[in-house]
Amino acid sequence: MAVLDTITQETEGHADRTGEADLVVALPSCQSREQLDDAVAGLRTVLPELLPNGKTVILHPDTAVAAASEDAGPSAADTSLQLLAVTMAPVERYHQQSLDQGLRALLQAGRTLNAKVCVMMSSEPSAESLRGLADQVLYNGFDLSVPLYARHKFDSLINRGIVYPLTRALYGARLHNPMAADMAISPQLAGKYLQSQPAAGQTDCGWITTNALCSGLQVCQVHRGFAPLPGVSEAVDLSDSLAQVLSTLLLDAERNAVCWQRVRGSQGVRTFGRPEPEENESAPAQVGEMIETFHRGCKDLLDIWATALSPATLLNLKKLAKLPEDQFRLPDGVWVHALYDFMLGHRQRVINREHLLRAMTPIYLAWVASYALEVQTFSPAAVVNRIETLGAAFEDLKPYLLSRWRWPDRFNP
Repeated sequence: MAVLDTITQETEGHADRTGEADLVVALPSCQSREQLDDAVAGLRTVLPELLPNGKTVILHPDTAVAAASEDAGPSAADTSLQLLAVTMAPVERYHQQSLDQGLRALLQAGRTLNAKVCVMMSSEPSAESLRGLADQVLYNGFDLSVPLYARHKFDSLINRGIVYPLTRALYGARLHNPMAADMAISPQLAGKYLQSQPAAGQTDCGWITTNALCSGLQVCQVHRGFAPLPGVSEAVDLSDSLAQVLSTLLLDAERNAVCWQRVRGSQGVRTFGRPEPEENESAPAQVGEMIETFHRGCKDLLDIWATALSPATLLNLKKLAKLPEDQFRLPDGVWVHALYDFMLGHRQRVINREHLLRAMTPIYLAWVASYALEVQTFSPAAVVNRIETLGAAFEDLKPYLLSRWRWPDRFNP
């Protein structure tokens, strides 16, 4: 917490000298003068319409030491826009700690400046995105707005197969991008987030989306184009990425257990804007290597799987390994049971948590292969329906998770 405390003090000190502002925007991906110049020039095109006669403060990393150029930045007579350099690193996708650092700097500045809305733009800054996200907090009474990105059928499969349906089942909100790192935040939600403290043995306070949902605050999503490229390198191993996502989700679930155990079913989330035009895709699915990885996992990781998976789920995975590629289908029930079992094993620390989560990779690839083979000829609308069916399966099997969560020693399917 020492690093975050230092950041908070630094941000508050800068903001104290700024006065007040209506909007505070954080741009952690702008690590150079050139990136910052371009971003500020673009954002300034929407600020007069978004906040007539309002004042905006833009937080940027102190690595962009030259602030902005004369053409992009505010002039001496322009008091509607001010730039502040703070300690802020690029946000890694799905990485709670890197997002938490930037969020706390942003929200602390927003509180000090008495801002009406704070906007985190972790990916490539976009004037359209700023307007779409901030509008809902400024003028429609929402506490959190996040983007709903357009996707091709094989895009964002960790989100589609795990993050969205699991979050939907746990917290009861059909928010399609619950781990978004771009968002607009109200003062009420900012205050709750800043007041929260990490649980024992944890280094952060949880994902802000689940914080909002468990607090009963108003959440919405805004249609955007296809997701921009992440602001930092993603040249990482799939096992690393998957373990990082699962760790964030499962630690959050432990933190919020009292909240999600009361939730039954799910509800749609208010959605604004227009979706991107849909295009049919018919590329054949290349799944051979994925299935082979799953086969190797059935041989090499069986002992680790057995520490977490129920006997029935383990048996179903062994049956799946015997199917030829053209019949390779992982039923939703088996996939959901496997995820819930790993979630429970993580909570009970059946083995080292990192080793356990990495061992999930072959099962995840089995789901990806099964999904790809199933939807390769689907229309965009049919793909959406398929993911909604998966989400419903997570909800239907939530009683299994609840029973084993509450009474782990009494439940052995």
